[in-house]
Amino acid sequence: MSMYFYDETDEWPEYQIIKDDIRCLEKEHVKIRKELQEAESASGSDPSDAVLKAKVHGLKKKMKEIEKKLDGSLGLYR
Repeated sequence: MSMYFYDETDEWPEYQIIKDDIRCLEKEHVKIRKELQEAESASGSDPSDAVLKAKVHGLKKKMKEIEKKLDGSLGLYR
């Protein structure tokens, strides 16, 4: 038995589930961030393209949702 509470939490299945959720959200965040960078650069070269503007807006909205979920999950893990 450890002296510190957090030394033992890695063995608990509840914390493993939270850690897995965090990893999944982080992977999705990175993927969407890359897509957003590509869409913004394409939108910069053709600012009149409404489809690209809508795509950038949708990706930014997804990013905010993921960041909100990630903050909530990290709050549970801390």
